[in-house]
Amino acid sequence: MTGSFHVGWRQVAICFLLLAATGMIASTYSIIAVPIGREFGPSRAVLMLSMTVLSATCAVLSPFLGNLMDRVSLRLLMPVGGLSLAAGYLALSFATSFDQVLLIFGTLLAPANVLIGPVAVTVLLTRWFSRSRGRAIGIAIAGISAGGFLFPMIIQALLDANEWRDALRLLAGVLLIWTLPVTLLVINRPSDRGLHPDGDAAPVVPARKPGDARAIPLREIVTDPVFWMLCVTVAVVTSGMKGMITNLAPLAIDNGVLARDAAKLISTYAACGFIAKITFAMLADRLGPRVLMVAALGGFATGMVFLGQFATSFYSIAAGVALIGLFGGLMVPLESFIAPRVFPERIVGRAMGLITGTILIALLATPPLFGLIHDLTGSYKAIFWTFGGLALAALAIVPVIRLHRREDEPGTSPLPAE
Repeated sequence: MTGSFHVGWRQVAICFLLLAATGMIASTYSIIAVPIGREFGPSRAVLMLSMTVLSATCAVLSPFLGNLMDRVSLRLLMPVGGLSLAAGYLALSFATSFDQVLLIFGTLLAPANVLIGPVAVTVLLTRWFSRSRGRAIGIAIAGISAGGFLFPMIIQALLDANEWRDALRLLAGVLLIWTLPVTLLVINRPSDRGLHPDGDAAPVVPARKPGDARAIPLREIVTDPVFWMLCVTVAVVTSGMKGMITNLAPLAIDNGVLARDAAKLISTYAACGFIAKITFAMLADRLGPRVLMVAALGGFATGMVFLGQFATSFYSIAAGVALIGLFGGLMVPLESFIAPRVFPERIVGRAMGLITGTILIALLATPPLFGLIHDLTGSYKAIFWTFGGLALAALAIVPVIRLHRREDEPGTSPLPAE
């Protein structure tokens, strides 16, 4: 069914563009944090609380909105996310205190990050792909890095040419034009167009009813050991990357790098992350998750240790950032790749919401923690070494992560009927 094939890959392109928009929230914060910090004068640790508020609110919202995505059409939910994203940056331009900045990140940017972020994308693409799911998710998740590469240059150019408040208003317009039209092209399920996943002429497995998400209790998800193993391994890498990227511009400036060159470092990180996710798309369905997870943890640890030891100039910082982007970037799509293997398709939204929410709890502390370590010691060396060690320790978890549904194990009672 050629039509199904093309329509499915159009959904991947839509997800790529949306993730480019939401991915820039964290990756570009260190750029807008510079004028916000000058305007309101918070300490380095307090300045990074915006990222903590973002993660905390997303952690609370993800399980609720993920469950909602199993029941309500994404075609209705995603446009709300696009509007919320643009409204968030518009509201930032009118902030008169740092407390208002924190409020905006919690009430506008956090909901956008869930409604058009990885949780929503995983739910949508799980419906459209089965055999080629790894490739589809890898390409879509690469949008995060594409946005991280493009938007720092856009934002820095806007800041160079305009007062920071005007720059954020222009950015809000760019984001509205970027996101809203593509959210209106989302097709919730292949069956909505009489199509089937992977472009097949007929469904490989019987279609499930939309209301079946209730069939599996919440405890069946959170008592599954692989739920916690996945949360731990992904959280070590993603929280470390978030702490690094949100503090990258101040780190670079502390080492004599010009602000415009600090933006280039963020784009370097994003470009390497893009390469990682495209590599994931090419290899995931062939190699499987374990090999990619080992590479992600090992390479990320190397990059963090490198930054801890050698981050003294533009090029040394760029080298460490590139390692983290190339190898740590492999971990980002793994969450979305493994969850549909472990949990039934009818509850992927709920499972992804819970996984993402749990991982985001780990992300609460890292941006201000990186800033706090700098405030206390005058450098970021200790925190880089700590995350390098945690990643190496997490390698012990990889061999025991189950990569199939629990009810498929011999002698295991099946979950409630679908």
